Amino acid sequence: MKIEFGAPTQPETGAHVLGVFEDGVLTPSAEELDGRLDGALRRAIGASRFTGKARQMLDVLAPAGLPVARLVLAGLGKPAVLDQRAAEDLGGAIFGHLAGTGTKRVTVSLDPVDGSPLIAAEIGARLAYGFRLASYRFDLYKTKQKPEDKPALERLSVMLDGHSAAKKAFAGLDKVADGVFTARDLVSEPANVLYPATLVERAKELSKLGVEIDVLSEKDMRKLGMGALLGVGAGSQHDSYIVVMQWNGGKKGKAPVAFIGKGVTFDTGGISIKPAAGMEDMKWDMGGAAAVVGLMKALAGRKAKVNAIGIIGLAENMPSGTAQRPGDVVTSMSGQTIEVINTDAEGRLILSDVLW
Repeated sequence: MKIEFGAPTQPETGAHVLGVFEDGVLTPSAEELDGRLDGALRRAIGASRFTGKARQMLDVLAPAGLPVARLVLAGLGKPAVLDQRAAEDLGGAIFGHLAGTGTKRVTVSLDPVDGSPLIAAEIGARLAYGFRLASYRFDLYKTKQKPEDKPALERLSVMLDGHSAAKKAFAGLDKVADGVFTARDLVSEPANVLYPATLVERAKELSKLGVEIDVLSEKDMRKLGMGALLGVGAGSQHDSYIVVMQWNGGKKGKAPVAFIGKGVTFDTGGISIKPAAGMEDMKWDMGGAAAVVGLMKALAGRKAKVNAIGIIGLAENMPSGTAQRPGDVVTSMSGQTIEVINTDAEGRLILSDVLW
């Protein structure tokens, strides 16, 4: 998905999106185009239930003489509530409205919004960010897709005065989106592909961005006395790991912010096994670790001026002849003993050692 910013001009192809405030009040760009079209936009609004409420969309057949294939009126709601989140939601709504239409290019005309807490450049950047977030797909394992099911949107162009400022503001958000997509990719992978060792390799990729990576093996954890975490992974054929990710973008010597993530790549519950229904969703039990990896990628990608450490504890909670049992007692790194009453309470065991 290519996202670009430019000065106001007449789009040459695809879909042209114009804003409308609540109660059908046209923005200056929409007002100007409506004048050239002899009131076609106002007539379309009058013939519909479109009122300009936030994220409402109305398609208008592009009259002859316009180079674009379709016009879309996008509801902005009330100016006073057009904040960062609302602008992002608007971008997502535009993507959702056009994603299944076959349109390849979308052009959005933006005007300054009196009464909004954001200037036009901020609205444009946040709208583009929401648009990109909404464009995420995970279809790596789909072997049969009809052509009409494949994404067609290729480019978003945001036209506004102050487009250079919007482009600069979006640059950092674009790197945050990279981190979000990484986290989404990780939680979407099946557990036979993403297990502790392969998640370690995914985390190591952040070294390309300047993140320092340290990996603790089971041997390392035994030396440190991490019996709580090791107990969770005892029943799996896959080794457990801890990954420490450091981003040093702040002042030297300043204490870092720390982020801790639970990374159970699959959680059967262990000997205290979960019911079969819905167990496939337990591949998501590493969502905390995925969020931390994505966060560290976002910080490094945008060269954040902060010192940060992300630590993720990775294990697979499986039932087997080597799995820990209800009633077992393990010793955590802090030296405290823990009686395991239910092996499905694995999260607190992992996090106790990672936090310590």
